[in-house]
Amino acid sequence: MKPSVYNFVWSADDPDKVMIFNSLTTALAEVRKSRIDLLNVPQFDYALLPENERQFVDELRKGGFVVDDTADELRMVKFNYNSDKYDSPIARLVIAPTLACNFACSYCFEQSDKSQSENSHQNAFMPEKIQQDLLDYVEGIAEAGKDIFVTWYGGEPLLAKETVFDLSQKIIAIAEEHKVGYSAGMVTNGYLLSEDPGTVRNLRKNRIKFIHVTLDGPREVHDSRRMLKGSNGPTFDRILEGIKLLKANGLETYIRVNIDRSNIDSVSRLLDVLKENDLSDVFIYLGHVIPYTAGCRSYESSCMLTEEFSATNQAFCKNLNLMGFDAGRESFYPRFARACDANRANAFVLDPDGDMYKCWTEIGNKAASIGKIGDLARQNEEKGNREIHWLAWEPFEYTDCVKCKMLPICMGGCAHQAMFINSGRPECKEWKYGLENYVRARFSYLKAQRAATDKSC
Repeated sequence: MKPSVYNFVWSADDPDKVMIFNSLTTALAEVRKSRIDLLNVPQFDYALLPENERQFVDELRKGGFVVDDTADELRMVKFNYNSDKYDSPIARLVIAPTLACNFACSYCFEQSDKSQSENSHQNAFMPEKIQQDLLDYVEGIAEAGKDIFVTWYGGEPLLAKETVFDLSQKIIAIAEEHKVGYSAGMVTNGYLLSEDPGTVRNLRKNRIKFIHVTLDGPREVHDSRRMLKGSNGPTFDRILEGIKLLKANGLETYIRVNIDRSNIDSVSRLLDVLKENDLSDVFIYLGHVIPYTAGCRSYESSCMLTEEFSATNQAFCKNLNLMGFDAGRESFYPRFARACDANRANAFVLDPDGDMYKCWTEIGNKAASIGKIGDLARQNEEKGNREIHWLAWEPFEYTDCVKCKMLPICMGGCAHQAMFINSGRPECKEWKYGLENYVRARFSYLKAQRAATDKSC
């Protein structure tokens, strides 16, 4: 047998013990220092070990900390990654019924590239013909036995809420007819949630179960970054009311705080506001503002490097825990990194004109379209090649990724960044800088839970 190549060993609070984390299984254990010699040798003979050592190895094997001599762990990673990527039982659709937006956020990646004609968007809202083409596609997916997962996107999708609700009902009917699963969520700026009391009820009725809403800080900071288009009017209070409505109606709500160097110091004050409004049980997380497109490249100097963002996020997670937010109780913990939807088969983003894209950072950029939803059988070679470029991308082509112990939980990071921003080179994810911190936080949480259970018994 041999130790896993994906083991991390760190000191524990008890000087006689160490923590072991495995990035392939994400297993975590605490063992005595005197027992980890087997993890420091290239291989060992299990049959020659004393009985008590064999029992210990059996436990390590359950967590993937030791493996058989013949095990090729890199091949396991590749198999798991590609099985999920090419043979997923779920079709993932990001649908933008409109690219219109009522906000004028300073860092929005959907701002038009100056070289792109403003007339390239034919439809402000998705016309019936495109809607029917979409439904025909969904019918084919359901007939093939695949479950359907929809994320409503934009622009601001609630500007086209009647289209969202009508399409939702029809897609649900197709799913039920063919006995396949259906689930949905929405990314919204949240401003229109409280405008009509029926909006949130309709979200629930149409099985839109999770909602991502953005607040970029306390009122004065948020309103300086995420203002109404045209008037530059405030938006914070209306969004806060909308979040309360979502909670009252039992919808799974996520608050994203987009951060850069200009608002990093205001996040703790936002947490105070949320706590005052009885929202400490709503999941809140930080979003790393990145200049994905030419439209937001002017904002690049305000953006944090990944290492900076990691330090900020570590402090943020600790603060969540100290303030009693539900999101801070179990801490940020790694998992096996499946392929991004942009690199998967049966996954794409759809704009109101019927153009399909692999990544939502490209939506509206017609040059990046992989084809039309109503013309899938006759895609031209150029569009087909672009889709294949996305589907064929994988981290195993990069020597640095293949040799890295964090590969199973990183998988080369964002493919869009690697292919179009970083000159073909992956950019390490936050785990490179924060893994030990997050694992320690989870370990402390689990120990506290166990101690509380033992005490109650």
